[in-house]
Amino acid sequence: MNNLTQDNVHSIHNFANTDLEFLLISTPKAHGDRINVDYKIRLAKEEDSDKLTELAFLSKKSWGYPLEWMDLWKKDLIINAEIINSSVTLIAELNNQIIGFWCRKKVQSEEVSDGYLFIHPDYMKLGIAKNLWQALLYELSESKISSFVIAADPNAVPFYLSLGGTQIGEKESDVISGRIIPIFRFILK
Repeated sequence: MNNLTQDNVHSIHNFANTDLEFLLISTPKAHGDRINVDYKIRLAKEEDSDKLTELAFLSKKSWGYPLEWMDLWKKDLIINAEIINSSVTLIAELNNQIIGFWCRKKVQSEEVSDGYLFIHPDYMKLGIAKNLWQALLYELSESKISSFVIAADPNAVPFYLSLGGTQIGEKESDVISGRIIPIFRFILK
């Protein structure tokens, strides 16, 4: 079992054929007992698309957005085979259940590029997204990508700042009039 760090991410030479395993030590929301949960990170396959879409909706909905907004986002939250095949899509999986994923286009650009990060509400704030980030950094560096720009959910601003992202601007949502979306640049080291 590995604890993912910058050191052992770079020691993986063929991540596409390697599952990374983690020991997740979490505190259940109902009580203070600590539990150990094993999960792994792997690359997504086309057949994961429906489960990724379901998780995207569930995770987005957990922020308490109005149903009208969720309906407007339906098209944007669909993760299909084309997206999986044209991106680095990493899945956190626990007992064959997808509990999180990070999907990022393999492009270096100063323009906003497509990407998705969603964690199951029961597993938020337990370090899964940060482990997915470390694996994503490795995969993007293998593709010779040194920077990218994203539009982020406003709820995720503190998280992206904690990863070293720089907020470089904002834009109005294409879907919801008056909603302001922060724009972040990441420079990969």
